[in-house]
Amino acid sequence: MSQGRRHPLLAGYYWILLFLGWITIAILPLGAQDSYSAALSLFWDGRRLEMAETRKAESQLAFQRSLAMTERLLSKEPSNPDLQTLKTWNLFRLHRYVDTVVYAQSVLNTREDHRVLETMAEALFFLNKNEEALSAFGRYFTIAPENDDRRSSAFYYVGEIYFRIKKYEHADIAFSTAVSMEKNMYYWWYRLGLVKEILGQYRRAYEAFNTSLSLKSNFKPALEARERVKAKSSL
Repeated sequence: MSQGRRHPLLAGYYWILLFLGWITIAILPLGAQDSYSAALSLFWDGRRLEMAETRKAESQLAFQRSLAMTERLLSKEPSNPDLQTLKTWNLFRLHRYVDTVVYAQSVLNTREDHRVLETMAEALFFLNKNEEALSAFGRYFTIAPENDDRRSSAFYYVGEIYFRIKKYEHADIAFSTAVSMEKNMYYWWYRLGLVKEILGQYRRAYEAFNTSLSLKSNFKPALEARERVKAKSSL
């Protein structure tokens, strides 16, 4: 009987510890002194959490905190380029695409910043504003350094836009450029394979799907697509 009473007590103790741990994680950053480095750290915490499929809510909370801190800092330094960029990143990660575009445009009206421009272009993509997004990406390619770490992603999104509007040759070029710059993105290889398939380039499609599967062997769409192009050709 005493053993039966201990079980709910232990369970209750466990949940109390779990709750206190969550509170600690939630509140400690709020007590931290506002600074760009602290706000940026919160943003990257959010990005890391975003990669885990089961931690999306936590990632959104991190972006919200980063945004709140960034806005407090911007109230004192409204023209700080790093803070302006960080605000656009947080708005984008919070899926506030209209707000991202509006704020980014307000920044770009006063100065050019390839980081802000690229984020705005991605937001325009998610708003299905294809021509505006292509224009923004074009401006980004013109002013961004050749080694900018968002360049490969920008080419990927350009590929998606051309795929969306059925300009498959253009999509082929953009996706091919993206995977040449960043070779470990299984989904990009899959999308390139789809374009190759549409263009009737079955061997190259097969190779792209194979590469996708070498990076993620259980990716069902690529498995199905590989079998499909194999059946269409003499492979």
